[in-house]
Amino acid sequence: MDMKKERLMILDMIAEGKITAADGEQLFKALEQSASEAETMLDEEPLPFADEIPPVDAIPALPAIPAIPAMPRSFRRNGRNSPSFGELASVLRDAGIDHLTLSDVQELQVHNITPEYIREMRALGLEIDSLSEWIDLRIHNITPLYVRELREMGLTNLDAGELAELSEQDVSPKFVSELRAAGLKDFDSDELIELSRNGISPKFISELRSLGLTDLDVDELVELSNHDVSPKLIAELRALGLVDLDVDELVELSDHDVSPKYIAELRELGLKDLGVDELVELATHDISPKYLAKLRKLGFDNLDVDDLVELGNHDVSPEFIAELRGLGFDDLDVEQLVELSNHDISPEFLKELRELGLHDLDVDEIVELGTHNVTARYLAEMIEAGLKELDADEIVELRIHNVQPRFVREIRELGFEDASVEELVEMTIHHVTPRFIRDMRQQFGNDLELERLIELRIHGVDLDALQEFRAAGLRVEK
Repeated sequence: MDMKKERLMILDMIAEGKITAADGEQLFKALEQSASEAETMLDEEPLPFADEIPPVDAIPALPAIPAIPAMPRSFRRNGRNSPSFGELASVLRDAGIDHLTLSDVQELQVHNITPEYIREMRALGLEIDSLSEWIDLRIHNITPLYVRELREMGLTNLDAGELAELSEQDVSPKFVSELRAAGLKDFDSDELIELSRNGISPKFISELRSLGLTDLDVDELVELSNHDVSPKLIAELRALGLVDLDVDELVELSDHDVSPKYIAELRELGLKDLGVDELVELATHDISPKYLAKLRKLGFDNLDVDDLVELGNHDVSPEFIAELRGLGFDDLDVEQLVELSNHDISPEFLKELRELGLHDLDVDEIVELGTHNVTARYLAEMIEAGLKELDADEIVELRIHNVQPRFVREIRELGFEDASVEELVEMTIHHVTPRFIRDMRQQFGNDLELERLIELRIHGVDLDALQEFRAAGLRVEK
């Protein structure tokens, strides 16, 4: 047995209030008696082979046991100035507690719940009839002084749960006093907790009130603080003339990073009378003063917020507009610019169309070409195949039905130089291929017209039957 360790454990139990000093003395006596009995047993019954055990060094003397610390008043017994547990029991009965478990007794000792503590708290108006609430007050270090100071601040009807929560959220009488000094006088415990939990300082409230915001409730104060709406921000907005903003508008501006600097720069560029919704709309869509300045330099002086947002949303850059103007597209409006950008119509594509002779296309026609993936290469190959005077609708028709330049060239080489776009499309749809044409010419001669070839393809020709008829002496004409 480690006597030193056992003694220290007893001292720790006394210091922590788990046992009384008298109990500790009894344990020390029992420990000494146990050690004495163990020594006696060793003297009476020598160990086997004792002669073979080598000698060991003498065990040093144990250090002196330190003095037993003074116990809290409620834990001392038999002293002239110490109330008994009987007194505590009497006070508990007066508080409406007439039944305790063994665990309750331990809790009373551990948390130092004294008769004086209960009397003082009850004298302050606290009507508590549950031991768990008394324990909760002690755990949260709720002292009579704390309750008294809160009552002096006007908080007179707090129950145990509210007191514990106030303490847990660091709501001190000083904090309450400073809130009152800042002008916030009518609040309950929930509001105090909300203010403290969200870091709302009396200084913050005082600065807001100095700006004229004197009627803010707790929810509004929390809303402003949580969304980084500082008194400085409000002052700077007011300097720009935005003096009648409510809490929701201030939060909206802050949430969308609409800074006083941003507003001032927009005003310098001519956007002077914007409301909160318009400012937020511009900021939300990343319409920067720099972007606006570039557009104005290109002559877009009268764009409203909707126009700017539309251009920004569809990635219509000032550089894109400048390139279009360099190609002669000088009078495009916002809707047309957006249409071109939406369909990925690049200035390079427009330039290639011009080089292929398509000078008079309007925006809708250009978009139609882009939508159906009509490339400059496709157009160039069609022109090379012999289709030189095509309009936008014809080009789109050919592309939709996958009429290939090679097909056009082979059809023309078979003598159908005047085949129309409609005929080329119909031939493609019905699979009237150059090979089919050659086969039909072999059967019926070279003067078959396209219309007849298409009919033959649609309705079919049984070449075996044709040969049998001819073999039988029947003349079959085209």
